[in-house]
Parts: sequence; C-alpha cells; structure tokens
Amino acid sequence: MVFRLLSLISFAVFASGVLAQSTQPITHDPELEIIPKGEAAQIENIVRLTLEQMKKRYPGDKPVVRGVHPKDHGCVTAKFCVLDDLPEVYRVGVFAKPGREYQAFIRYSNADVLVRPDSTTDKHGSRGMAIKLLKVDGDRLIAKDEPMTQDFLMVNHPVFAFANVEDYEVLSRVLLDSENGADAADFFKKRIKIKDGMPDVTDPATRRALKTLGIVKRIQSRTVDGETGAFQPPPASPEENVYHSGAPYLFGNDRAMKYSVAPAVAQSAAVPDIADAGYLRTALTARLACPNTKEIVLEFRVQVRSKADLKGKLETEIEDACTEWKEPFVTVARITIPIQDFNTEAAKRRCENLFFTPWHGLKEHQPIGGINRLKLGVYDASSAFRHFPKEPSGY
Repeated sequence: MVFRLLSLISFAVFASGVLAQSTQPITHDPELEIIPKGEAAQIENIVRLTLEQMKKRYPGDKPVVRGVHPKDHGCVTAKFCVLDDLPEVYRVGVFAKPGREYQAFIRYSNADVLVRPDSTTDKHGSRGMAIKLLKVDGDRLIAKDEPMTQDFLMVNHPVFAFANVEDYEVLSRVLLDSENGADAADFFKKRIKIKDGMPDVTDPATRRALKTLGIVKRIQSRTVDGETGAFQPPPASPEENVYHSGAPYLFGNDRAMKYSVAPAVAQSAAVPDIADAGYLRTALTARLACPNTKEIVLEFRVQVRSKADLKGKLETEIEDACTEWKEPFVTVARITIPIQDFNTEAAKRRCENLFFTPWHGLKEHQPIGGINRLKLGVYDASSAFRHFPKEPSGY
C-alpha cells in the first residue's frame, strides 16, 4: 500500500511536468503540422483523465498494467535489417546505412483497455504490434540518460479510430464515466448531433464521429466485405496480419511518412480458434516452438510524401488520424523472428517491463499530428504510473 501511495504521488508530480519537460526540446514545422489553439490544455486533461481511469480499474494494491494494449500475445526477439540495396532517397534515420542490422524486441497485443478474450462469436478486435530497435545511433528526439532505441507502434488497420485530440478528450471522459471503465459507446451519443431525426452532417464533430463509427465497425467485423467489412481477414496468429502506423511521422527534414509491417509470405488459410480466449498467444507459441519450422519473415515498408505534396492538405493528411494515405508502400527493411520460447516466466516479466512510445527515437522520425502529440504525454504518464521502466540495453 505504501508503494502504491508513493507511485500515485510520484505520478502526480511527473504528470504535472511531463508535457512541459518533454515538449521543450521538440520543434514543430508549421509546414507539416497545424497545432490547434487550446490543444495543450486538452492533452493535460487527457493525462489527468487517463490517470483516473487507471486508478478506477486498478484500485488498492491490484497490479497495474498498461492503460491500452494490456494483454500481450508474446514479446519476441528479432532482427531488423535495412535492405542492402536501399535507394538513396530512403536512406534516412535508422535506414541511413544499407545493410545495417538492429537487434529488436517485438510485442504483439490486443488494442483494448482491459484483458479480455481475443475474439468472441460476434466480433473481433484491433491488434497491436510494437517494435523496439536497440543500440540506435543519431540525434535523439528527447534527451534521456538511458540507452538509445527507436520504437515503431502499429495496429492492424490503416487508420486510427479517433481523428484528433479534441475527440480523444471526449472519449477519455466517456471511458472514465462508464460503469466498467471501458465502454466507449457513449462517445457517439455525445458527438453525433441529430437534426430532424438524422445526423447533422454539417457539424464537423458529427462527421468525424460517423467516420469513427465506421472504422470501429470494420475493426470489429468478422468478415471482409468491401468498404464496410474488416480491413483484412482476422489473423489465426498475430504475425499473419498487416500492421500500420496510422498516424504520420517525419522522414528526414522535409518529408513525412507512414509505415507498415507485412508478412513476406501471404496469410495462411487457418481459421482463428475463438474458443480459446488466448488463441493468438497459443498460435504464436506453436508457430515458434518447432525447431524444424522456418523463421518468421516480415517486411517493413514506408509511404513517403513531400512538403510540396502535403501543402494545403495538413488538416486531413496530417492532423486527421482517420485519413488513409493512398501512396504505394516501399519496403526498406526486413524483419526476421527466429524460433524461440517466449513463454518463460523471465520472458513474460521482461515483456511487461518493456515501455513503447513513438517518442522513443530519432529526430528524423519525429511523430507528427495531434494524436502523436497527445501520445507524448499520455504514454509517459501511463508508464510512470505503472513502474518507471528503463530502456533496455540488450536482450
């Protein structure tokens, strides 16, 4: 109980200064971002609401897990290798040296706020993939006295479900007020204005909420059916899906990127075993358990756009995380996951202690857009509330 109290006090002190301390070194290019008036106050409120959510979910001495993505399917070790023949135009940041190989951790997870079954008979859910590259060189985004890493965070759909900080602040309040601390249904009641019995599409918040509703329905869908079904077939094992950054990032000084990871080999025809509440961990364990099985090979890909291309489009292409880019992806690196046992108690503890944030990394890959600016405060605050983890220096 004493530790819990100290954690809360430490978090309160940390959260009150996390934005001021962390954002001071960060510069924002007005040609690539539009920061709305009042956004900083909204982010501070979201940090406060997030703390209240976590206190509500984990009262007393109950162990505190991640605020989002608390259920993992396994943390695996991997190698991340920049292509040997990478064209000069893509040699930026961690991709600057063709053939450069990084040791990495990969964490697969459910993108939920509670630990629940991977799927049910009526719906699937969003999945997450987080990559942490070790021993990275270059100019760090935020000065910290710990090993240098580069994190890439993704979900298995090409867009984020909530467009901006304004909408996420409403969601945060809804989650706090819901009975179980995890029911977001009231978000749509609060954001969709009704006029003459129909949604008022002249209202910007209503239009965004309707778009969010469509994305959520596709995430939960059990079938792939054109523009209304699932973005891709639900995976029988977590490594089989394609994962996306959703929000954009810098790609050097004058370009922006979105990134993605896709299997080098197409998804299998296996059907998800939803009778097993943890079937994604079961499947990944089986995939990596047999010494005669080939290693998993994935491709890391980027979409890159110039300032000139994005001029006049920042509101939709950068600041609205619900917008999907249509540019083709280009493979810049290859990921290999060797056969391994990640189900040991030591591996599980290490997995729980890993902290991923898009703000771990190089200036060349600075997160941009409102949802990413929000993550700077919320991810750090959530981690501080849990256990103040340190960046790993190796496997």
